[in-house]
Order: sequence, then C-alpha cells, then structure tokens
Amino acid sequence: MSDARAMLACLANEEVARVFASIVLHVDPDDLPQARRDKAVEALYRSGLITADSEILALNSAGIRAELAGLRGNATSDPLQRWFDESGRIRQYPRRANEREALLTTIGDQALDAGERLTETELNGRLERYTSDVPTLRRYLVVHRILARENDGSVYWRA
Repeated sequence: MSDARAMLACLANEEVARVFASIVLHVDPDDLPQARRDKAVEALYRSGLITADSEILALNSAGIRAELAGLRGNATSDPLQRWFDESGRIRQYPRRANEREALLTTIGDQALDAGERLTETELNGRLERYTSDVPTLRRYLVVHRILARENDGSVYWRA
C-alpha cells in the first residue's frame, strides 16, 4: 500500500524518519535496537517510501513520484477510493474508526436497498464484488450496525 498520508506519517515519526534517512544515505543507525529498526523498515515499506529487493533497501523514488502525481488535481476525488483497488475491491480496511464506518456505510448502501431483506447466500453474492473474504466484510457490516440480521443469520437487512 502506498499513499501520501502513510508516507507523511512515517516521516513524522522520529525513529522511522531516522531509519529512512539511514537507508537513503546508506549508513547504519547504530543507536536503535534491531526490533525497533525492523518495525520502522516494515512501516516504510508498507507506506511505499522504500523498496526491498532481496536484502537491499532503497528509496522508492518512482513510487513517491507516482503518489505525488496522483495528488495533482484530485482535490475533489472520493476519499474512500484509496481503500479500493482498481477493480473496486477492498484493498484494506481503514484503521481510523470514522473512515472504516464511512467505507462500510458506502458498501452497505450499494449492496442493499432500504427495506430489502436478503438471505445470507444472497448477501454473500452481493458482497463478493468487494472482497474474497466475504464473512469478514459481512461481520464488519453487522458489528458496525450497517446491517442487522436474524439471530440465526438467515436474513439480513439495512439497520
């Protein structure tokens, strides 16, 4: 996953930024314990700031340029789109509760009309367009009270 917010969050963390600088400058941050360095490297990799080719870590200039190019002119774009891949499937669930709630509400609105009641099998068929892990998405929709269901899970509807 690569997005500008994740990149900036990495750079705002002093330890992660030091590890990033050590990778770019090809020096070893001696004062950090290995476990913390490994955690910082993982965060940098997930954010898209660095690449890992076998054991070699490097600045991901192309990825950073692509992310910056994607920011140009996107001021009015749908902020939820960053959670979906090119085919409209969930890339990952947001960590922030308000963003996760917005994502799940959007999916609930698209999957079921108000007043519509679906069996679990029918609902699963509609949710397959969003993810291959339908049980997790269905559970999130119920837990976040986007959908309600019978106690036995046989029928679902908009909450």
